[in-house]
Amino acid sequence: MRSLSLGFGEKVQSKSRPYGEWEIGTYGCAWRVVKSGTVLCGSQDSADKIQDLNAALNLIELGQFVFLRQLTDLDVRVQFDNGVTVDFLATISDGDECFHIFCPEEIYVEFSVGGGWRIGKSNQPWKEA
Repeated sequence: MRSLSLGFGEKVQSKSRPYGEWEIGTYGCAWRVVKSGTVLCGSQDSADKIQDLNAALNLIELGQFVFLRQLTDLDVRVQFDNGVTVDFLATISDGDECFHIFCPEEIYVEFSVGGGWRIGKSNQPWKEA
């Protein structure tokens, strides 16, 4: 898969692996990391193995989070203090999330084209929108 997960803050141990206290990402939509009008890395980059794409991502200094904004009705941008942005681009037509944030205290935020922005607990079932 070419999902993206970026962790920030303190490391939190889960059953499978350590996570950042804050995790932003997407499971199924396109994404790109941009600086000064240049795509540094993207979900559609040619890579023989996912490990190659991970290695390219690990070379990018993201800096500190500055803001999150909705670019269009479909897309979300995360901006960092060094001019790097990460764009999450909706590429699905159903209600699946295009962008998510796992927050402290098991708070989960998601954006989907069909459902817009929703927030809830990550450890409890959600009511259908």
